[in-house]
Amino acid sequence: MGSDAGEKAVEWVTHHGRRISIGVAAMVLLGGGVWFTREARIRKEDFASRELSQARTAASARNLQLAASDLSRIVSMYSKTQAGQEAMVLLANVRMQQGRAALAVAELQDFLDRGPQREFVGPAAGLLGKALEELGDFSRAADAYQRAADAVGYSMIRSQYLIELGRVAWTAGDTARAAAAYERVIEEHEDDPVGASEAKFRLAEMRGRAAQ
Repeated sequence: MGSDAGEKAVEWVTHHGRRISIGVAAMVLLGGGVWFTREARIRKEDFASRELSQARTAASARNLQLAASDLSRIVSMYSKTQAGQEAMVLLANVRMQQGRAALAVAELQDFLDRGPQREFVGPAAGLLGKALEELGDFSRAADAYQRAADAVGYSMIRSQYLIELGRVAWTAGDTARAAAAYERVIEEHEDDPVGASEAKFRLAEMRGRAAQ
């Protein structure tokens, strides 16, 4: 009986040998493709990181034109890498320093609409709020600061975004939204005594003016 089983196994392999070879070859090619894709991604991230480092140097030296040019290229070529997304946030900062708030708004809005990695949502939304504020669009700035506060994981940074939200909402005339932001800081961010104190002060000031 064992001999029959062995003969059947040999027959099966003989009959299906070509299919087995093709299957093995396909697995090898697939594995090679996965390796190549991973290596290409690593190299791309490395190139982007090196270029980002050079762009940071230009920005630190206040060579804003060169920094903006380098960062724009990085964003265009490496948009899906971590360095490429960090470059977008830094580019927006450079745009603001150049006095180009409108361009910063357009680029940041597009960046956020495309769904960046979570760690960049908060900083990008915060910069968007600042740029909109410079353009006098306080209502949309409040929305941006709200998004930034909701996205960040650090309590003290969140409290600062909420304070900015309260400030621009108050400027826009939305005192209810401003009060809600300040109250959230006071109630939820006791670990940030400076932020909580500022929120209490601003809330009292706002209510005091409303009572006049």
